[in-house]
Amino acid sequence: MNSSLVERIDAIVIDDDDDKAEDLILIDDSDEEEKEEIPDSQESTSTLDQPISSISNYEPARAAPSSTAPPLCKEQRDLLHLIATGRNVFFTGSAGCGKSTVLKAAVKMLRDMGKIVHVVAPTGRAALQVDGMSTWSYMGWTPDYHKFAMDKLISKGFRTHIMRRLRTTEVLIIDEISMVENHHLERINNCMKAVLCWKEYRTERDDWEAMSSIDAFGGVQVIVTGDFCQLPPVKPFDFCMQCGKELIADKDGAEFNCEENHGPFLETDKWAFKSKAWEEANFAHVNLKEIHRQKDEHFIRMLQKCRLGIPFSPQEMKTLMEHPCKVHKATKLLCTRKEVARVNQVNFDKLNTPIWDYHALDGFIAHQENHKQLSQYYERFHDGTLVACKDNRLDRHVRLRPGMLVILQVNLDIRGGLVNGSQGIICGYENFNPHSLPVAAKGKKADSIPPHQRITGEYAALRETQIESFMIQHQHHPTLWPKVHFHNGQKRVIYPTCVVNSVGDKEPYSLLHRTQIPLMPGWAMSVHRSQGMTLDRVIVDLSNAFEDGQVYVALSRATSLEGLKIEGSASGLFTTGGNDDVQKFLLSRFGDGLFKAVREFSTSQLEKTKKAERTGVRASKCRPI
Repeated sequence: MNSSLVERIDAIVIDDDDDKAEDLILIDDSDEEEKEEIPDSQESTSTLDQPISSISNYEPARAAPSSTAPPLCKEQRDLLHLIATGRNVFFTGSAGCGKSTVLKAAVKMLRDMGKIVHVVAPTGRAALQVDGMSTWSYMGWTPDYHKFAMDKLISKGFRTHIMRRLRTTEVLIIDEISMVENHHLERINNCMKAVLCWKEYRTERDDWEAMSSIDAFGGVQVIVTGDFCQLPPVKPFDFCMQCGKELIADKDGAEFNCEENHGPFLETDKWAFKSKAWEEANFAHVNLKEIHRQKDEHFIRMLQKCRLGIPFSPQEMKTLMEHPCKVHKATKLLCTRKEVARVNQVNFDKLNTPIWDYHALDGFIAHQENHKQLSQYYERFHDGTLVACKDNRLDRHVRLRPGMLVILQVNLDIRGGLVNGSQGIICGYENFNPHSLPVAAKGKKADSIPPHQRITGEYAALRETQIESFMIQHQHHPTLWPKVHFHNGQKRVIYPTCVVNSVGDKEPYSLLHRTQIPLMPGWAMSVHRSQGMTLDRVIVDLSNAFEDGQVYVALSRATSLEGLKIEGSASGLFTTGGNDDVQKFLLSRFGDGLFKAVREFSTSQLEKTKKAERTGVRASKCRPI
């Protein structure tokens, strides 16, 4: 790092007067505009809107969490107690073990303890699922920032609003850690060390070994979660972390080098757990064992074999391919978005029923209007939706018609079995009626409101107001609310829902929100988008599986064998998608017991099957029932 740059950073770090530091936004000599761009934006934006200064019935304080949140089991409560001690923690487990449930509970617990918590994820879509931001936005980066040498990247962390965010963070929670690449985590670690521990960092910056003596992530408590057996990092090792030059892969894609000969970097080292940051953080490793999504023990064990890379037995292969199944009107999981779009459009066009269109209502309420970095949240696409909502789980434009297979995108009524991923068919419509809209539930009034019309949790009054505005926006057209007959037998009118994400470092937070009908086409979905969903009926086509973890993610969406059918080639089942490096990591952290229990159960189950066959009981072929 050049001496002039060090002096300028020193000037900012030593001077704690925010008013004076406010003018020193950019630390390096570039003339780039001070702006947090949104990674992977595909469309141009229009001019900025004016800030929203007020809104009726809006409460700045956070409301109590929803009473419909699932209860925690003992191992989940024990994990929360560990997190409360201040330890850096990595927790994982099979799909359906409740990782997301624990994450939400941990955020609430830590904030109730008075801590400033930031939740991040590798992509915008994943971040919105946990009411957080992407790792890129948290650090004030765009994907192009990987082109910067480490010194220049570190200097970006001393922009006033980024420095303030990092220095006020007490707990950093990283979700979907399997998709966070080794060097991306390492960059975050080094930048946080520099910003939070500048005096120590400037002394040791030229000695990479001595750098490790500085507390990982600058001393912030770090909690990471996810399942390394699921989806891996996308396009690892793009640019050299030291010089910023492009990394070139060899012909086999096994090694990456830059023209400055920094490297080689091995493709097998792409995982976050292979980084120096992981080692320095000294995580307590926790594996959640209890499965809440599936109840069939035999199916659970087969999924765990797939997760751990243990080959299926011939009998298990036969069971998966030929078991009796109930998949009428099921969602098909496909490996590419192109396949998904084609299947959904073909099936949509087959219907000869009226089409109803719903356009999302987006908004942003700024409570830190003097902060320049918030300007990006007002940028809109040409259809009026916010660019910052482009990765929202609710779509910008929803087209529905009777007879259409749909998937619910929110937890509407957990006790009633209507959750994110519930499937059904549009069976009719209900006229707009302001008296039937969901309302904020407070105190004794909450008990008198049906669960599907009850708005609880954070920012309930804001969400109620936005749902009313959504109705007003659509009442000029002959639009109706869709009625869905779900596969579990329930029929519900689906009203718009408002998803609110908090933005900023401290309360009162600025609020980014989208209101839309929480339904999406249900004939097909990508394996990537299904991650985290629970599907009662699913058809999996593994013919075009191209990535580690896709087979496991696809199979583990199902709640039972009865609701799962495998089409296309069964070749994906022979390898199960296990990654050798991931298996070695799990073995080193959780011991052979993790694998042994699965193997022993499979052996026992095989003996039971052989005994059943000797007595004349045989498996029947897969058929809709």
